[in-house]
Amino acid sequence: MEDNQSVFELEVDHSASQSLSTASGWAKFMAIFVLSALGLMLILFFSLNQQIMQALAEYIPGADETFSFGALAAIVGVVAVLCIVLMVFLLKAAILIRRGIRARNQQVFNAGLASLKSYFTMYGVLSVITLLLNIISSFGK
Repeated sequence: MEDNQSVFELEVDHSASQSLSTASGWAKFMAIFVLSALGLMLILFFSLNQQIMQALAEYIPGADETFSFGALAAIVGVVAVLCIVLMVFLLKAAILIRRGIRARNQQVFNAGLASLKSYFTMYGVLSVITLLLNIISSFGK
């Protein structure tokens, strides 16, 4: 038994390719669903801005509506851009992995895995940042 086998010598068998193909289908569905929901959220946010500002004014008395909406729009914009970038990487990974499996093209498959790695790296960094911000805000109260 050889313990020094390189990862690059691994081959994807029929069962693994079926599982990866199914997983890539679900990843594609999730990416498209999140992008669609994000688009709907942005449309609703900008079409209901008056109602949002009225509700926000109840919780923050004396807040300037123009500044409040601008600040809230900036936050929503940053979150939307981050979500779009994440979902584009996930969608790209799903498409390339499935295309690589079907065409039996190792380079395309590897590009899909690299895109998936980028997705998980960004998601992990954002999760750590969110966790740190939650910890900091809990000490602030």
